[in-house]
Amino acid sequence: MLAKPRPALVAIPRLASAIALTIVLAAACGGGDDGGNDGSGDHPDPAPTLYAVVDAINRGDIQSFYNGLSADRRASTTAADVQRALDSVQLILGYVPKLEITEVGAKRMNGDSAEVDTTLTVQLRGGGIPVTDVAILKWEDGSWHLGDHFLDQALAVLGLSGGAPSSSASPTPAR
Repeated sequence: MLAKPRPALVAIPRLASAIALTIVLAAACGGGDDGGNDGSGDHPDPAPTLYAVVDAINRGDIQSFYNGLSADRRASTTAADVQRALDSVQLILGYVPKLEITEVGAKRMNGDSAEVDTTLTVQLRGGGIPVTDVAILKWEDGSWHLGDHFLDQALAVLGLSGGAPSSSASPTPAR
């Protein structure tokens, strides 16, 4: 009789892939200066940028995803880095899970920076893993671009950074 895999061991690759995908998208949201806090309120809603970046990564359009990153994030990450992260997820799971923005909450805009409370769910075959945090965007060259805040959270979930996770990241059953 074959032994059943232990649930904790089965969950590790799923969590690893969720975190890797979060890191990929996270090459997307966060920290840094406010990009020029001029107090102007003439910028459009930043939420469509979040949806566009998630759509690009789900379609495998790495260049569009990369172009949606802020200039400082592009300076520290290459499109090839993003592709390698996706390739690693593919190797671990045998597929690349889709990402879904399952909730957009409060939006705070201040000049050329915006914060958007967001829940991103990594859709795995056995269910989804939601990651709730604040996406930080910068207004550059006439549109919103993402920073990298989720990266810090993903590392905290893995226990690789000093801080505790600032958000929830727990598996939920498939719908």
